[in-house]
Amino acid sequence: MNVSALEEYGLRCAVRLASLKPLETLSAPEIAEREGLSVEYVSKFMLLLKRAELVRTVRGINGGFALTKAPRDIRLKEVFDALGSKRQDMHEFCKSFSGKSETCTRTAACSIRPFWKILSSYVDEFTREMTLDDLLKGEGETLALTIGLAQKNLERLRKLQQNYSQRNLTEGQVS
Repeated sequence: MNVSALEEYGLRCAVRLASLKPLETLSAPEIAEREGLSVEYVSKFMLLLKRAELVRTVRGINGGFALTKAPRDIRLKEVFDALGSKRQDMHEFCKSFSGKSETCTRTAACSIRPFWKILSSYVDEFTREMTLDDLLKGEGETLALTIGLAQKNLERLRKLQQNYSQRNLTEGQVS
């Protein structure tokens, strides 16, 4: 799965802001220096996050950027959406990649669609459930949290599989 540079660096900048104390700000040059990025790149991320109302600017001598909400209230999905992440909706995926045809040749019986559906669902669940605050924890604690979410999502996927299998059996299909 590809994560774009925009998503990776934008998330790093958002986490950097999440680590600030209340009323503290960082300027674009300060963020750039701490993250090893160009000021222009950081300014682009801040503009995108500001448009999504996740970041605000503070004017003045001690001005800079700050989050508009507490880190625990900002879901990673919000950050990725603000950065322009284009996670493909499953129904759109089949339309977008139909090849030379108007519709995909696998529309009727597709063994690929479940793979993409589960993968995108899994990623969506993680980004909906995890917050910037979760990424402020130490690496071990974040790993444990991520494993816990993976197990929770695995249970959800098992239920989805059971429903899918039952539906196929009711429709007279063999799974």
